[in-house]
Amino acid sequence: MTTHQTTEALFDVNTIARYLYSLKPNISPLKLQKSLYFLFAFHGAVYRNKEEEGVFEGSSGATTRYLFDAEIQAWKYGPVIPEVYFAQRDGEYEDKDKIKAAIDEVSVNDEVKEFINEMFEQIDGVTDFKLVDRSHRDDAWQRAYAVEQSTEMDKEAIIQEYIEKYV
Repeated sequence: MTTHQTTEALFDVNTIARYLYSLKPNISPLKLQKSLYFLFAFHGAVYRNKEEEGVFEGSSGATTRYLFDAEIQAWKYGPVIPEVYFAQRDGEYEDKDKIKAAIDEVSVNDEVKEFINEMFEQIDGVTDFKLVDRSHRDDAWQRAYAVEQSTEMDKEAIIQEYIEKYV
């Protein structure tokens, strides 16, 4: 019998972007993009590793949960989620009611909220261009960018790289 692997996202990427706005209302486009990327990568690595080790009750590795599921592309200044890039440019993350709804949604999962808060505190302590430099070291970004700018990055390769290097 073969185990079929499915992908399930915990949140919509816009929810996480709005939640980050609640933590830092004047977040720059670079900081938002790199924060989302590193949150995605580290969350995937940490929780995938826990699933594979059977830490989660009933876990067989059959379900892979992303923090969010969105297309991540290799742009000149590192990984970018185009959907978020254009939404931020158009001011879509400044609506206070939507920010409050994002806070409420993320707050339902204490463990993930704590993970996001702790990671973002570390990420926010690094300058935008140091984050760019750091993201340029990732093999997944290098492989995609070598093909052509705006090439979609392999989300599974991102997570696997972070498992191997950091977990």
